[in-house]
Amino acid sequence: MNCDALRDDQWERIKVFVPGGTKGRRGPRTDNRKFLDALLWMARSGGRWRDLPERLGDHATVKRRYYRWIEMGVLDAMLETLAREADLEWLMIDSTIVRAHQHAAGARKAKGGRMPRAWAGLAAV
Repeated sequence: MNCDALRDDQWERIKVFVPGGTKGRRGPRTDNRKFLDALLWMARSGGRWRDLPERLGDHATVKRRYYRWIEMGVLDAMLETLAREADLEWLMIDSTIVRAHQHAAGARKAKGGRMPRAWAGLAAV
């Protein structure tokens, strides 16, 4: 299973937002699913456009379509709808779940202990 690709159920939910013709003389004009897979790859990898794998299409074409969809508001509508449907409670992390150790913030290890040198210089100023 490719973690960079949309599953069939995910594609069925968002394909109504995808612009472009589904029919042409020789079949579909563009492979919008492959384009969305390319966007997912970019989001997950944090790579540059030129680093896009060839299996996901030409980087210049993907980049051009990405900016065109932003101008048309396609991605905004898609993400807004998906955000309304999502159940993201399990993603919420706050200080009640993750506690930092007292030494993680640079606290003194013992009461009256020595201050780190970098801080001692700042305290003197």
